[in-house]
Amino acid sequence: MRFETRYDTWLVAVLIAVGLLLFGIPLAGYPVLASRGQPVWPLLPAPAIFLLALSATLPQYYELREEGLYIRQGWKKALIPYPALCALSTMNSALSAPVFSTHRLLVTAVPGGQFLIAVAEQERFLAEVARRTPQMEQWPSGLRIPGGKPSWC
Repeated sequence: MRFETRYDTWLVAVLIAVGLLLFGIPLAGYPVLASRGQPVWPLLPAPAIFLLALSATLPQYYELREEGLYIRQGWKKALIPYPALCALSTMNSALSAPVFSTHRLLVTAVPGGQFLIAVAEQERFLAEVARRTPQMEQWPSGLRIPGGKPSWC
């Protein structure tokens, strides 16, 4: 079962504005530098870094597969077996990288680490994960192992 990423409109608008600036300034500066015979290569790093950063985070989606939770965020791909999951906690804050939403889930798995994801249908996603993970129970902040968070999670 595949779940799409949640995108906050305001955050996408900010990224588009930054992209327009990073591409617009070099385009506006190119004729000036070229007419003076100055090198134009100093204009290239900012747009290149922006494109590299976007390619590292896109595409994003999440799948509940037979063998585990599959997370795809740009170049990063992870398959986390359901028994390894120990918490899915909701997080709402303005610090949202590497996802494009302020409404996120922090996925904690042992072994596996932590992953920050933003699912478009968060309630349905949590319900489906709960169905596949008998070791976890529903909490107001998401899913977690009963009896508190173990020290190894």
